[in-house]
Amino acid sequence: MQNPLIKYLKTAEGHMAVFYMEHNRVYCRRQSLEGLQPPLCIAEGVAAFSLCEYEGYVYLLYPTTDGRLQLAASIDLQHWQNRPLWQEGDRRWQNTACFMIPQKDALHLIYAHKEIENPYAILEYSMFQKGRWQSHYQLSSFLPMIGSPFLGRRLGENHIILYYRTQRNTICAREILLSPFTLGSPVPLLQMNGQCIDISILEDAQTIHMLYIVRNLFRTQVVYRYKRSTNVSRPYVVWEGGNCENCLLYQEENHLVLFWTVGMQPMRCTCDIEQNGMQSSFFGPIENCMFPFPMQCVKGELISSQTCFATEQLGDRQNGYYPVLCGKPNQPTMEQVEIQAASAEMCFTKSDTEEVEELRALLAQRSEEISAVNAKWSAQVEHLEKKLKDLEQEIQNKNPIESVAPTDES
Repeated sequence: MQNPLIKYLKTAEGHMAVFYMEHNRVYCRRQSLEGLQPPLCIAEGVAAFSLCEYEGYVYLLYPTTDGRLQLAASIDLQHWQNRPLWQEGDRRWQNTACFMIPQKDALHLIYAHKEIENPYAILEYSMFQKGRWQSHYQLSSFLPMIGSPFLGRRLGENHIILYYRTQRNTICAREILLSPFTLGSPVPLLQMNGQCIDISILEDAQTIHMLYIVRNLFRTQVVYRYKRSTNVSRPYVVWEGGNCENCLLYQEENHLVLFWTVGMQPMRCTCDIEQNGMQSSFFGPIENCMFPFPMQCVKGELISSQTCFATEQLGDRQNGYYPVLCGKPNQPTMEQVEIQAASAEMCFTKSDTEEVEELRALLAQRSEEISAVNAKWSAQVEHLEKKLKDLEQEIQNKNPIESVAPTDES
């Protein structure tokens, strides 16, 4: 899932910056040709933060630990101007997830307000205009998702879409027009029957693409679905195995790339976004990516003022959250990187072969153990069913049912 304390910004010049929160402080690290620059502390006493770019300015909105709401703005990511939006201490801004949409004459705000003792949260809307807050509107009651409680995307100057989990454990989408304020109806996308450990959502002009990971008792599945017009496709299992994480969607030329990791091994497959339907030919082969990948990976929101090829970014936790999978169209594609890496000389030693054999033996052993457990439980169930039948028969023998003839009533 997205880590709400880490966000990536792609500027209009194509540079990348990392914003992250540690010890209630928000830091910014700009990327250059030499790598990430030293971190710059922007704010202190921060409980959470939201980030966006609008008309050349980068805006950072953050509620503080003492219940204030602050807005910081910068044009160069080095010099920041702060403005208080809420001076008084208010519990609604403590540990509150926010999604802001600035306009020329107003600041629109979607935020989640949650009481500690209540498992549900309230999704609310408000607008800051002409130096004061307008009335707050309650949009929905929902179940916060792991990581970011809800997701918000800006589709146009006056158009946004929200993704959140309803009280019935359904991921839904809800579109909103900001002026005049028009709230659309929630549209169900995914019914979470199993344990959803990660989800990635990417929109284009006609389609909402969804890639998510469902973990059951003995297996983990990477599943793809899409919504086009009013129709939601059936789920398609892209990959199935023991364990995986870090699913991600992004566009590469005319293809949609489905990305995930198995252990520390990045994997991906492509699909044709112009294809209608869900035939097996819709998806390309699953590929093992050969480029270097960090041992500790983290996923954060990717913000861009332009039409973006992705909405999420992976980073290296051990290397200052350095972006490890940018997928920029003007750089070599992941497929080209894989071909270059595969063309390099690689030799597999005897230890590699032994490790593969050990893994195969371990897999066979685990399969036998699972089969033994299933047989044991089956035998216990049969024994209990037989014992239940014997008890029922014994009760019937001790308490025979006496037939009573009906009497005439006159």
